[in-house]
Amino acid sequence: MFEPVKFYGNLSEGVVNQIMQVIKKGELKPGDKLPPEREMCTMFSVSRTVIRDALKMLVGLGVVTIRHGMGAYINEVDEAEDVSRLASLLQISRGTVEELFQVREVLESQAVVWCTQNANEQDLQQLENIIRKGKELGDTGESKLALLDAEFHLKIVEAAGNKVLMRLMINLLDLLGENRTRTLMVPGRPRLSVMDHASIVEAIKQRDPELARQRMLSHLADVREAIRSVAQVPEEWE
Repeated sequence: MFEPVKFYGNLSEGVVNQIMQVIKKGELKPGDKLPPEREMCTMFSVSRTVIRDALKMLVGLGVVTIRHGMGAYINEVDEAEDVSRLASLLQISRGTVEELFQVREVLESQAVVWCTQNANEQDLQQLENIIRKGKELGDTGESKLALLDAEFHLKIVEAAGNKVLMRLMINLLDLLGENRTRTLMVPGRPRLSVMDHASIVEAIKQRDPELARQRMLSHLADVREAIRSVAQVPEEWE
């Protein structure tokens, strides 16, 4: 029914797409139980974390219900069109790594300008604390580093003072989650990211919006290149 997920972006979304297609074809029906997590790990050739993230997405879409101690079950759907609509929305949300980064560069280059103009002393202290924690972790603990990285970028958006921008950034970072974590496994990449973050904060403290913007764009360009090096995105996705 399922096959190994090829790494063309977010692995969890690859799992979700396959499950949605199987539901659409009628191979999985309302009330049917999905295989246990361990079996799905083998079927899709992914980690348990990927499977759990995929299940969270399916629950969020209203496609699956988790019955604790029993498993994951397909929900009742009134019309076949509803599944098609959900699948289409998911496909649109995926985009490509390149396109997502194009959007991220536009949003974050402006966010850091607003942050430079609006950040208060507490905001600056929190940004410096995030950088300090990153330096303490060094090049170990990819999952913790990924969380700190997301915390840093979201803090800049929060200090920028635009709630709509914050929601957009959360979605972008989520879509890029698997890719971002993989880049932090590249030797030396975590240290470089922390150094980039420190230079961005220094520009914010200087209240120099143009310098902050340039440093943010330079940082994102480096991260995108790192993602390209580990993701092996096919040409047709570029």
